Amino acid sequence: MQALNLLLDRLSTAYLGGIAVDRVATVLAVLMSYGLAHLFRLIPAKHPQTKHAFSILATVFLFGIIQEQTVGLAHLAASALGLYLMMAALETHRAMPYAVFLVAMAHMSYSQIQRQLSEAAGEVNFDYTGAQMVFVIKVTSLAFCISDGQRRDSAQLSAYQRKNAIEGVPQLIEYLGYVFFFPGFAVGPAFEMATYRRMVAFEGSATTWRQLNARAYWTLAGGVFWMVIFVMYGSEYTFLHLTTPAFAQMGFLAKSVRLCVSGVVTRAAYYTAWKMSEGACVLTGLGFDGYSDNGEAQWADISNVHIAKVEFGTSIKELIDSWNIGTNTWLRHHVYLRMAPPGSGASAKATVLTFLVSAWWHGFYAGYYLTFVVGAVASNAARTLRRALNGAVVDAAAVHGPLVKQIYDVVGWVLSKYALDFAAVPFVVLALGPSIGAWRNNFFALPVGLILVYLAFNVARVGRFIPKGSRDRQKTA
Repeated sequence: MQALNLLLDRLSTAYLGGIAVDRVATVLAVLMSYGLAHLFRLIPAKHPQTKHAFSILATVFLFGIIQEQTVGLAHLAASALGLYLMMAALETHRAMPYAVFLVAMAHMSYSQIQRQLSEAAGEVNFDYTGAQMVFVIKVTSLAFCISDGQRRDSAQLSAYQRKNAIEGVPQLIEYLGYVFFFPGFAVGPAFEMATYRRMVAFEGSATTWRQLNARAYWTLAGGVFWMVIFVMYGSEYTFLHLTTPAFAQMGFLAKSVRLCVSGVVTRAAYYTAWKMSEGACVLTGLGFDGYSDNGEAQWADISNVHIAKVEFGTSIKELIDSWNIGTNTWLRHHVYLRMAPPGSGASAKATVLTFLVSAWWHGFYAGYYLTFVVGAVASNAARTLRRALNGAVVDAAAVHGPLVKQIYDVVGWVLSKYALDFAAVPFVVLALGPSIGAWRNNFFALPVGLILVYLAFNVARVGRFIPKGSRDRQKTA
């Protein structure tokens, strides 16, 4: 497909601000998946095997030919078949999901290390590790759901686990149709096998499909909007600019504005990919969640990001919970709660291990670990501040009017956004030296602030001087 690469390179140079060809190819593949989604849903639900086969062949076409990821496709096919044999051989063994988890993560780690070494040598053009990260979520989730299906006492399972439990290893073609589901294969969203099965079995009315068309193409329009933002400003507002001497000469306020605008533009690339892919998934009927009592189709939220909550949330927790939702769901239900079921009292240990798994899943660049460590500390500091201030602010608003609470929310939004963008810099810059340099150019504002919060509330114990709200007093009475 050398001719296609040449065409995409010219398109990027002329109209897209020189965006890397692999990104242009990914967008092209996602756009083509909309046409394939229309064909996919023409296959009757009574022919599920045909739907599985169509999905597999569509991924081979989009990922293998359009994106030229034949090596990556071979890696993922070999991994999928090997893990399937492992699940079949160890189906009833309690260690099965953990064995699948370790093997899948180890293979992905190999790919990520190869990518990192190749990038250091300046040899990488196309990269398949993003698709492998989605693949790992799906295959490990399936392994745990199969294990849940072996439980004799379903009362031991959470509501989420009961809903998604799978009774036995699925047929090979269904399994491959699931892990190679074409609209979300490259960038997600990740989802459970039970969700995939409901989509394959869905027979919608003409009215329902028209509604899905509107929802899907509206989601696509949102992705296009963010693509325009990235194309227009992506070369000017980058986190790498924060490492330059010109940025170092700016004042603190100007630096802060530049940092936060760069954060929005950087996230625009993720919004583009996730929303475009989400729209194609919606077009197939993914997210169908059964029928209500009056016979209307119900739909689960399959979005990987809630953009408004990320950009306008007033707490770090809200921002984090609304970002990369598929990964957060996987980490919660198939990592954290597997180690710390409700009532086990093992939450502290499980939290640390979940953090380590998240870091391992992302890769081995030093920047990832800086982001996760500072992000975790910032989240804890924000929780401390809210616990200390929320009650007093609510009581003050009751006395002095809603303006008090509004100001509190605006301050919370500003601080949360700044913390998010500051912490995210190493995640994008990746290398340790430039990441520290960017933070130094921003006066290490976030780490300094976190240290001050710790000293104030854990050493000086200033929380005892802050009036408790009426609700807090009721709880302690």
